[in-house]
Formats: sequence, C-alpha cells, structure tokens
Amino acid sequence: MRANVEVLIVEDDAQTLEELRVHFTRKRFHPLATRSAAHAVQALRNNAESTRPVLAIVDWDLSKAPDQSLTSRDVLGMLGRELADCLTVVYSANIDSFRVRSEIYRAHPRAWLHDKRDGEQSLMERVDRMLDQTVADLTVKEGSVVIHLPTLAEHHHREAVRLLVHHPEIVTFHSDTATKAVRRFGEWLTRQGSSMAVVSHGNRKYRLGPRA
Repeated sequence: MRANVEVLIVEDDAQTLEELRVHFTRKRFHPLATRSAAHAVQALRNNAESTRPVLAIVDWDLSKAPDQSLTSRDVLGMLGRELADCLTVVYSANIDSFRVRSEIYRAHPRAWLHDKRDGEQSLMERVDRMLDQTVADLTVKEGSVVIHLPTLAEHHHREAVRLLVHHPEIVTFHSDTATKAVRRFGEWLTRQGSSMAVVSHGNRKYRLGPRA
C-alpha cells in the first residue's frame, strides 16, 4: 500500500503557493496547499486521523490571505501542540528580527527558521537536507521514498519516511491505520534483510533501531 508523504504549505501569495505546490507534486509528495491559516487549521482538524503531514512550510506574514480570522501563530501553535512529529519550517523576509523570531518560537518552540529573501530555491534545498536522511542501509530519496540501498528496493509510505527523518527518536502514531503501516514497514525491512528494524515501545510509539 502506498501513501505519499504529505506536506502542508501555507503561503498567502497565490503564485508562490502554486510554485511550491508544483515543486512538491513533482517530487511525489501530496501537497496540502492553502493561502490562509484558517483553512490550514480547519483541514488539519477535520482530517486529524488521516492527515498528518511530515513537513509543514509556513509563511510568517499572511497579510494577503483571503481569510484573516486566524494567523500563522495559530497554525504554528497547532503544529507544535498536536503534530509534534511534523518538521516545521517558518520563512519570513524579517527572520533576522528579534521580535519576529521571539514570536515564532513562542508559537512553536521547535520550528526551523528560514530567510525568505534567499529565495524559493534556497528553501527547497533546505527542505531536501532535512528530509533526505540516511540511516544505516536505508535512505530517503527526494523526501518521499525509503530505499534499501543494498537491493534498491523502494517503500512508498509516509510513515516510513517519518520514522527515518526522526531517527533515533521515538515517534507516536495516532491511528490504527498509521500503526498498521508502521508494522508493514517493519515486515518490509525484514524481507529486504535490512540491518534496521522497527522497534515498538507500546502505546503506538515506534522508532527505528538496529536489528537484534
């Protein structure tokens, strides 16, 4: 079973949003793209069981958003509280401002900061470095596929990518569907003869660890 890696993109400029959406689609992600914080929060809450993005890219200044009822602080607060396993990048043309950095970290203490003035290519390169992780004989290709290097076998599921990008941390999964996907990934690792295995810590908590 395949489930493309989901990425949340919150950007109030329509052209920039479309460029980011197209970029991630080409890399086999499933983009959740929106111009407003309110729509982003609504989408995440209405699909809490099925939609848990591995990555979120949030424009700090959403002054051109069609719906101003919520702000980027609201999105970041939700991501920080309810989706701790989502890597979150906040970008702004004023990222070097102490006030802006302080407000971002108050909303989401674990957010990564990126200078919007460096351009979209710089942002994409940053994201690639965050997602394309290698752990023992496994690697993530273009952020969306896990590859077993000795055999070049591919595993296409967002929960497998989530485990790799958070290695060696424990990840808590929030639905039976997700935990079943994690167990299937563990079975796939066994079939490939990988040196890594999925380790259960109970209560839907898993991590990648060396095979015993």
